[in-house]
Order: sequence, then C-alpha cells, then structure tokens
Amino acid sequence: MPKTSVYILVGLIIGILIGAGLGYALAPKGVPAEEYNKVKSELEAVKGELNKIKPDYEALLKLAGKLPRDGVIKIRVWASGSPVDVTRVDNVERAASILNRIFAAIGLNVKIEVEKQFFRGAYLDKLTAAFAAKEAPDIIAMKDLPTLVEGGYVIALDEYIEKYKDLLEDVYPTLWKGVTYKGKIWAIPQDTEARPLYFRKDVLRKLGWSEEEIEALPEKIRKGEITIEDLIEVAKEAMAKGLVEWGFYHRPNFGGTPFIILYYQYGGELQDPKTGKLILCKSAMLKMLTLLHRMAQVDKVVPPNMIGTSWRDIHAGFVNGRVLFWFGGTWHWAEWQRVAYHEKLGKLPEDYEWENMGFALVPAPEEGLKPLTLTSPYLYYVTSQSKYPELAFLLIVLATSAPMDAIHAIDSGHLPVRSTTVNQPYYAKSKFHKEVAYMLEHTTFEPLHPKWRAYKDAWITAITKVETGELTPEQALDEMVKTLQTELGDAIIIKE
Repeated sequence: MPKTSVYILVGLIIGILIGAGLGYALAPKGVPAEEYNKVKSELEAVKGELNKIKPDYEALLKLAGKLPRDGVIKIRVWASGSPVDVTRVDNVERAASILNRIFAAIGLNVKIEVEKQFFRGAYLDKLTAAFAAKEAPDIIAMKDLPTLVEGGYVIALDEYIEKYKDLLEDVYPTLWKGVTYKGKIWAIPQDTEARPLYFRKDVLRKLGWSEEEIEALPEKIRKGEITIEDLIEVAKEAMAKGLVEWGFYHRPNFGGTPFIILYYQYGGELQDPKTGKLILCKSAMLKMLTLLHRMAQVDKVVPPNMIGTSWRDIHAGFVNGRVLFWFGGTWHWAEWQRVAYHEKLGKLPEDYEWENMGFALVPAPEEGLKPLTLTSPYLYYVTSQSKYPELAFLLIVLATSAPMDAIHAIDSGHLPVRSTTVNQPYYAKSKFHKEVAYMLEHTTFEPLHPKWRAYKDAWITAITKVETGELTPEQALDEMVKTLQTELGDAIIIKE
C-alpha cells in the first residue's frame, strides 16, 4: 500500500472524529486552510511514527467507536508465556503509544493507558476469577480458544475483520484455521512457531562426526534419511562414552513436541472435520506410547521421571551439554540468550548457539514415515467485558503489524504471523529465523475442542506411566481409552 498524503490523513482523522461525535462539523473537503495547515504541521511531527506502521495506519484512522471527548481510556491486557514472550503485552502498549501520538497531533485530548499483566502459569484460573468479579481485561493473549468461546469470555471478531480486512491481508492464510471455531473467527493470530529437535554439535564432534556430516543432519532428517530410531543409537553411543548424561529430553508436561507430533507421524487423527468430535486412533497411540516406553525403559536414553522435571533443570541440562537431543521450540533459541541457564556463561551469546547447537524437524520415528513439526499459535482476543471492543480490536491488529510482529518474533524466537514481516529490517537480520522458516511447510495443528484439556490430561497420564514403567504401553492405552470414554462420552471417537 503506498504512503498516504498528509491531506488524506487529515481527511481520515477528521472523518473518524465526525464518526465518533467528537465535535468536528466539517467534512474533509471543507477543512479551512488555517485548520488544515495546523493539523498538517502537527502530523508532520509524527509522520515518522506513522510510516513505521505502514500499511496499517490508514485503516486505524477509520475508528468510529464511541470514545470519550477527552480524558483517559484504560485498556487492560493480559498475556502468558515463557520469560521472553512479554512482547505480547508490550506490543499492545506500543500500539497505544502510536495512537496517542496521532490523537495528540490533531488536538484530541484523549489518551489510551495500557495496564498490562504477564503470567507464567495458572492464567485461566485468574481470568475466570476476574470475569466473576466483572474485572476482566479488554485484551487477552493465550490459547484455549474453545474454552474461552464456550465460557462466553471472548467475542467473535468477524464484523471487525470484514470492516478492517485491508489491515489483515498479509496474515498467513493457514493461521486462520487456528482461530475459526463453529463458523466464526474469535481471535487474531499473535504469533506462531515450529517445534524442532535441537542437537548438540559439540557432542557430535566428540563422536567423530565431521562438520559436513553435522551440517547435513537437518536436511537428511527433512528427507527422511535419518529417523528417531537412528538417533537413539547415536544417543546410546554418546551416553556409553560418557559424553552426555542423557540422550534425549522432552518437555515435562503435555505439549505438541514430541507427543502430538509422534502420534501424527504414526498416522493418528485428533479431530473429525465433519462432526468436530475428538478422535483417538488406538494403533497410532500405541506406537507412540511404545516408542516413549522404549526410550525410557529399554534403551534408557530418556529419564523415566521426565514428566514433572522443572523447566529450569531441563534447559540447564541441554544448554550445559549434558543432553544430546532436546524436543523443544523455536522460542527456546531466544530464551537461552535471555535467561541465565548456562552454569559458566549465564545468558548464551548467539555465537555460542551457532557453534554448539543445531536444529531440525522432528525426525520420522522410523523409515517410511515423515518428519513433522507442530504450531500452536498464541492468539489475541477481545473479551466480552471490554467497554471499547473496536478500539481493543484495532490495538491488537496494530500490535501484530509487520514491525511489531518482527519485534516479537525475533525477541521471543517465534515465527511471524504476517508475510510482510520477513521484509522488516529487524527480522531480516536474523539468521536463525531465515533458517527455521522452512519448518512451517511441515507443520500441523492441535484440535480445537472444549474438551481437549481432558484429552490431554488422560494422555499425559498414560505417557507418565509408560515412562516410569508403572504400566506397559498396552495397559496405559487401555486405561486412557476408558478414561476418555467416561469423561468425554460421545464427544470422542475411538478408532482401531
């Protein structure tokens, strides 16, 4: 979209004020020369800021909500995530700052104040309590879309998306699948990511791998030439030689990596596209549980008490080179640079990461299957208790505009939600983001269902029991099926 002239900007601003009933009586064509020149001069002062947010600022100026004539508009935003994801609230604050400068430039005595809170855990419980007390925020950044919709916590955004569709043309089309539920769009994608398998280059060197072999590993995994079965053997060798304490680490709670990915790789389905019901494919689930049981109890390359291990211990284990392979996320690349996990270096210089760590798709479990990754986007919602829903919507649209999308992606190690973000200078300078982008071509998604949480709870229980050796994979699957049939009833389809 080309840059807009100051005259058009003035017209849009005055139009917005007319729509909001803020006291301008003249249409853009009738603007007196004195007033035009005054506003033009003031706009020039913020022209640099306006240009930074192209192409989004034009439609932002169309806002015609019922804003107060003067005073303060308080917008509260809540978000959750890892320590490097605080941009989820900071970018809304940045968006408000730009709107405030636009308002000031036209002499409008209205200021948006953003009250932000960022949580690491128990987020949904806090949100539920806030709604009960009628003290909910205006904007939230989280997942759990079906739960939020069914609970009446958020509003559908279709009307605003149609009204401001010119602002959203560069959102990656596939991401809209993750925000559409029961035929309506309930959120704006806030970020996305890939879930790679990280590996220690320094350990592979000690095993005798050449630099060429190490650098070729991701491509061989992508082509299916190296599988998890192959890497288990590498891990066993590294442990036997005392180079690492453990061959593999995975997350300590339920998540896409590697659990959902492995299930999908074995041919599993999680949701019926016609009925929306959840699905459990027993054959795929058994293979997934059997592989984890083998890794923990037979080959002993995964700690049997992996579930429940602290996140800090997990990161410290990989960052300090005590673990060869880590089923992680792209955001961990940034997290290791910002959180002092290394026992000598503290926060890692990125040069250290490039020298000692590599990343690839999650390999096929065995020959003939496909490597995959998974994305589980964080989403921006407008809550049903917001007094200014249209303003809140425009703030989250601006907060995901290409420049701010780039800030979040680079600073938190996520991938962008806008195709134009890759052209941003801040984004383009990141070697990591360039090299990991191909993984989105191999991505998958979690299901959207209000009872997905119960499914995950039963699944992680089964995983825990096979890894600790409490149950065999067959026993754990049988228990999982019975639990899901009892708790989900006809909301789940059990397939052989």
